Amino acid sequence: MRILGAIQFFAITALGAALFASCSNQEELATGSYPSDNLIRVTAGVNNDMTRGDEAATALNKNFSLTVVNNTNDKYSYANEIFSLNGGTEWTCTNKLLWQNLSTPVEIVALYPATAANTFSGVYSKENKSYGTITYGVNSDQSTAADADDLLLYHNANFVPEKDLQNGKLDIQFNHAFCRVDIEVIIGKEFNAPTGLAANPIQGIRIEGTKTTAEISFASTEPSFTPKGEVTSITPTPRDFTPAASATDQAVARYSCIVIPQTADLKVLLHTSDREFEWTGSQMELESGKQYTLKLNMTKKSTTARKFILRERK
Repeated sequence: MRILGAIQFFAITALGAALFASCSNQEELATGSYPSDNLIRVTAGVNNDMTRGDEAATALNKNFSLTVVNNTNDKYSYANEIFSLNGGTEWTCTNKLLWQNLSTPVEIVALYPATAANTFSGVYSKENKSYGTITYGVNSDQSTAADADDLLLYHNANFVPEKDLQNGKLDIQFNHAFCRVDIEVIIGKEFNAPTGLAANPIQGIRIEGTKTTAEISFASTEPSFTPKGEVTSITPTPRDFTPAASATDQAVARYSCIVIPQTADLKVLLHTSDREFEWTGSQMELESGKQYTLKLNMTKKSTTARKFILRERK
């Protein structure tokens, strides 16, 4: 029923930005080639900034959350520090952030978008010196795309400033934490008029079988995702429609949605003016950072799967 293949997405050039913070406790600063003042400076970008509509890449423009965990000296740990883009070029944080020195490894978690100051407050507790979990989800109605559905994540469990800084900066290249499912419906020729098919006959579509909320933990080397809540349906984002230019051509309708990582019994329901079409797939593995394309053939008799293709989003 499905064919798996893999291709690599193109990388998006990072948005250059720098964080400048003043420094206290000068006597504790270590020396090094750069940054000699031990200030944490950052740049940020996205490894693949394609949206559900495949629009051109856009720069990050909302706040993100940064957590730095120093297991040697918790004084240099920072939990849920909110960064904002200042003037379109400079990421700034109201608090002062320092590396302990250039050689001490730290663990780094960054999450985007931080739509509220406490959205990602559960990642790490400085008081308890322990990791927690955050709960994050996608909208069930994605008929209009929302940035908050597509959670972006950066995680490095062993970041050593001396070898990992890029031009003296922490270069945060976000990946997609969730996965994207594209639905491509090839419409049978029997829907055509003698002149072809100018308008999409599909009047509604929904994807059933997934949970829309996940509990995310950073206690392990790799973040883990645990689906929570009830199985529900998602209304995807309409993308585009390719009409049939003649009676023998086939029109194509395309849709996309963001889904949290999970194993799901997917069901795609399509309805036209006079009937409903259904396709089901059991135990579909939907992994973090991946893009899936499900190609369906819709005839007046049934809906069948032509391909289920896996592509890397990372």
